[in-house]
Amino acid sequence: MSSLTYWLLVMLCLSQATAYIEKIMENDSVCSMSFFSNNLDLSGREDQSAMVIKDNQYFQKWTGKHEFNCKFTVTSSLGLGVFAVIQHMSFRRNAQGQCIDYIQFRHAEKTLSVLDLNIKIKSSESWGEKICGKLNAFEANVGNEYNQGSDGNDDKEIKNSFVDHRGMIEVKIYLGNKSIESTDELKFEIVFTAFQECKYDNGHWKSCGRKTCIFKDFFNDGKVNCPYKSCKDESGCRPVVSVLNSNYISSTTVTSKIVAGAVACLVTMILVFIAFLWIFRHCGPAFCCISNSNSHPHSSEMQPVPRLDTMAIIATAPPDSMVASGTEVRTADKDLPPSYDSLFPSK
Repeated sequence: MSSLTYWLLVMLCLSQATAYIEKIMENDSVCSMSFFSNNLDLSGREDQSAMVIKDNQYFQKWTGKHEFNCKFTVTSSLGLGVFAVIQHMSFRRNAQGQCIDYIQFRHAEKTLSVLDLNIKIKSSESWGEKICGKLNAFEANVGNEYNQGSDGNDDKEIKNSFVDHRGMIEVKIYLGNKSIESTDELKFEIVFTAFQECKYDNGHWKSCGRKTCIFKDFFNDGKVNCPYKSCKDESGCRPVVSVLNSNYISSTTVTSKIVAGAVACLVTMILVFIAFLWIFRHCGPAFCCISNSNSHPHSSEMQPVPRLDTMAIIATAPPDSMVASGTEVRTADKDLPPSYDSLFPSK
């Protein structure tokens, strides 16, 4: 196999593996500066159901002589909804914390597509909140920066996202008329993903939260497609990390650990106390070196044990029959000295 054929196969495999439609803002006619916004379509095919839109260092030469106001619409076919998740961005704020540059989303109304132009038949809804500052989808704050879902589900939408169940999202990218400084960095990347409503995995579509499914190849591919804090498509990419402080630890997590530790300690103390009571009840006198002569049930029938020295005295004492009153007991077989009378007879 020639090297050219090898590299063609590698490029073909990589193009199939990414399964993303890629658009560069300044090169692919994404933006429209007129009343009409360009329409970018997501087909119903699985490998064409996601799109990446980003800049290519266009903003790094921003002079600020005029405002930059880019608008475009992303739609999906076959009745699928659309997720929009900002993967990363770095847009400026002023000294008061207000956005100089920002991204906005809103639900697009019914439109008529003519020559890649999206003509609005009805007026659109109001724009959503301005999103600016430094953002990373893998470090989105799950504790504070999300919006509560309308159905009260625990899977909540993170702030740097937008969901349209009708499959029509209008996007605005705005740069203020202020030149970029050497310390500033302007960049962004947004991923749009078509989704269908489902309760469980369905063939090539996998569940990603709140009864929605996306194409299975978008799971664990390094891009956050699902706009929910659980981040199921990237194996839970946002456990307790904050956008504002990378050393932030969720107070809920810390509190849970403290409560769990206290409960475990209390259970251990109760078990030790029960074990001590059981030992004291069944082995108390022997275990605690406590003795009581009256504790034995047959103590009244037991005779005192004689001491060894008393036993010796009793054993060596002569019987009463051998002791006469006023006389000395003499051993019969023992030689006695001669009496005085025999040695000195009287005259």
